[in-house]
Parts: sequence; structure tokens; C-alpha cells
Amino acid sequence: MNEKIKQSRRAFLKGGLALSAVGLAPAVLAPAVQAKSDDNSAIVWDETFEVVVVGSGLAGTCAAIRAKENGAKNTIIIEKMPVLGGTSAISGLNFSVVNSHLQTAQGIKDSAALFAEDISKAGGYQNHRDLTLKMADTTTRVLPWAIERGCRFHDKLKSLGGHSVPRTLYPVNGGGKGILRPLRRFYTQDLQGEIRRRVKFDKLHLNAQGEVMGIQVREQYFFDPNLGNDDRENTTGTIKHYRVTKGVVMAVGGYSRDVEFRAMEFPNIRDYIPTTTHRGATAGALKTLVAAGAQTVHLSLMRFAFDIPTEDLQWGALVDPKTGQRFISEKNNRQVVAEAICNIMDRNEGRFPLNIYDQDGIDNFHDKQRLHLALEEGMMVKYDSIEALANGEGIDLTGLNATLKRYNEDALAGKDSQFGKDMAALKQVSVKRAPFYAIKARPKFNYTQGGVLINENAQVINRDTAQPIKGLYACGEATGGLFGRIRLTACSCPDAFAFGVIAGEQVAKA
Repeated sequence: MNEKIKQSRRAFLKGGLALSAVGLAPAVLAPAVQAKSDDNSAIVWDETFEVVVVGSGLAGTCAAIRAKENGAKNTIIIEKMPVLGGTSAISGLNFSVVNSHLQTAQGIKDSAALFAEDISKAGGYQNHRDLTLKMADTTTRVLPWAIERGCRFHDKLKSLGGHSVPRTLYPVNGGGKGILRPLRRFYTQDLQGEIRRRVKFDKLHLNAQGEVMGIQVREQYFFDPNLGNDDRENTTGTIKHYRVTKGVVMAVGGYSRDVEFRAMEFPNIRDYIPTTTHRGATAGALKTLVAAGAQTVHLSLMRFAFDIPTEDLQWGALVDPKTGQRFISEKNNRQVVAEAICNIMDRNEGRFPLNIYDQDGIDNFHDKQRLHLALEEGMMVKYDSIEALANGEGIDLTGLNATLKRYNEDALAGKDSQFGKDMAALKQVSVKRAPFYAIKARPKFNYTQGGVLINENAQVINRDTAQPIKGLYACGEATGGLFGRIRLTACSCPDAFAFGVIAGEQVAKA
């Protein structure tokens, strides 16, 4: 379809001028403002859709399915990468659900309010609790919906840290792919839905009232991970203009891979800090939403993961390899520990600190599966003596011996004289019984809590009017505010499911 539907230049430019009132940092605004001012001609629409979903991860796939199921037959998913699924496809996607069939069978009493409270507590009560509660409540109806569309989960519940009750399901057939494959099959085969790869979203077209009329994309786009900033430097693809009659759903994920952008938000999260997200997780789409007037929230919050569970850091001594000295209580939450590590690495030319264990510490690991994986893959190394460990890991032996002497004395006394770790609660486990183990404490950047602010209908909020931007929806990691300072484990999946479904249902009604 090649429709010649033209918008007046005056109306289009008026929409663009509204962006100047956003008031953001020039580095954030520059790309999108330039895109607006460069377009001085009337728009010629190449195609028309009822709904365009940007992003093919779990949130986007759910949104597209629900949009079509609710009457928006002419719905399309576009994906800038050659491979579908985004970070969802490479994640475990543990799914925390309230009042699941497994909880009912086991007599576990749970509620949306309790789940929301667990999330709020983990996040330091910095979250938008109305959104958190909406997500928690929606999980109850989303789980059977997903199962009916082919998703399969193991018949066991995980009991995870920070959750008041066991409520977490985990998918069969390979984590995120195990969920995405049946949903994508349902969308493309049962609903005859279309997905286009290598189509990059460039910007929104707004009318004079600031309402979404369509989007500009580039087809045949080739993402280049070797560029310093793919969003700015990559000029591949053919520009097209898609008109939308109901709305655009932005399911574009986070920005963990955008080193330039994240360096502005997190100054000491250097490029040597690894990330577990997919390579296309950049900030280009977010910047465009900001330029369109979207309110952002929590952009400077991030989540880290380690090679071993955070709960098992506490059984050892975390030391700076340069001095052999401890620098924090290993029992702190993941965020505090990760930030302290980044600070130490800033002073150590990027060297990772090491967590040192003895056999007693290892015996207390709660997740033996990940422990064995760390040993098998060489992330954790076993040594017969502290001297061999110091030599093998390049740690100052004098400093390490002094550190462990004090640490072991404190463990025996049950009180950490340096950082207040409750060593009595940790069974007075010390670091003195061979063999010894060392593992690099690598905080991996795996999630960004920040994004655009939405309401309970997944509509993006305008920062100037505090009202929804008509025709613009967002879901999943592209949004912010649900979690606060720390995102509780196993909660990205319920977020993607819940607000993906809500976004699809709401945009279909428009």
C-alpha cells in the first residue's frame, strides 16, 4: 500500500516546535531535534497500519497479540535487529505471578498487594506504587492467557530472595526463547501477524496537537555494533513513513549497551563493566520519545547481576586485588556492592575485585548449580593455599594475610569490626580452611529501571501537560518507575507480560 496522504507543513512543524520546551540536556535532545528540523516537506505516507509495535521482545510480542485479538487486525511488529526477541530471548525470564495455579495447589496465600509491597521494599519505596500494583494484579490473568497461547512452565515454584512467598514460575524449553517461540508462533500463524526485521524506528510524526500520526523508519537497516554510536552514525536503510490510525506501542527495551548514554547517567560505570543485554539495547528510541515530550523517570538507576548469586557473596571476603584489603560488607544488597566495586575499579585501572572463600564458605552456597557452573567454566578457581591463591590472582600477599587474619578473628567473635557484617548470623564462617577459592566480582549491567513514565493504561505521559500523549503507548523495559532503586529479582518478565498485554488491549480501543 502506498497512500499519498499529506499533512500540512505548518501542522507538522508546529508539532516539532513543541519539542523545544522539553528542557533537557543538549546531549539528549540533539539527535531528535535535528531529525525534526531537517524535514521541511509534507509527509507522504508509504503505508498505513492500525497499530505499529516497535520491538520484538516479550512486551512487544504480547502487545501485538492483544492488539490483534482485540480487533486491531492491521498490526505490525518492527525490529531493527536481524534477530528477533531482544534481551528477552537471552534471559531466563523467571515469571513471578500472584495466585497462580501452583500457589493454589500448594495452599500458598498471596496477593497483588503483598507482591507490590515486596517490590516496593526492594526498591526503597521509590517506585510508582500504582503501576507496581497494576502489574502485580495483572499477572494473575496473564499467566493462563500465556499458557493458552502455548507457553509452558515447570510444575515447581521458586522461592527467591525478597519475595515473601514462593510465587516464581520458570519456563521449559530454554528460558526466554521457551516463552517467545510459542507466542511468536501464535502471532504469526494463528493470528497471521506480520513481523519485519531490520526496520529501525527513527522518530514519531506528531500533529499540531502533539498526537501521534505515524512514524519514520528505515527499512533494510543494518545495525553495526562496531560504531561508537549506532543510533547517530549508522545511515543505512531506506526512509519510509508509516501512518498509524490507532497508535504506536514502544517496546524498545533498555539502554544498557549504550556506553555513551549510560556514561552520562552513570559516570563510574565504565565501558569495562560488562552487560548481559542484547547488542541493540541502545538509547536512540528513548531519546526520540523524550524529544516528543515524554516524561522520564529513574534514568540513573540500574541493576547488576554477578556470576554467582548475590546471596552467596556473603560467605567470603571481598578484596581489592591491589592491596588485598576488604572495602565493603559482602552482605550488602547487590546495588551497594556493585557500586562499591565500580568505585574500586575506578582506582585500579579496571581490575575486578575478588571474592575469597574457604571450603566452609563454599559448603554454605545456596545455589550449588551456579557454583558448579562457575567452577566448570573457570570463573572460580580452586587453590591449595592462600599463598598460591595470591600468586595466581596477583593479589598483594602481605595485605591479604593481614585482611584474612582480622576477618577470621571477627568471624570467631561474630562481629565484623570493619563493615558491620553480621558474622554470627553467617555461622561465623571464616576464610581459613583449605582449599581456597577465588572468583572475580564482576557486576554485570543487566537492566535499566529508568524509562518513560506511563499510566495504568500504558499510555506515555507528557512532561509538560502531565497527560497521556494520544496514540503513544509503552511497555516493558522501555518504561520506568515500577521498581525504584533496586529491581526485585524475577520481575522483568511479569512487567513485560502485564504491560505488554495492557498496551495491546488499550491501543486496540483507540
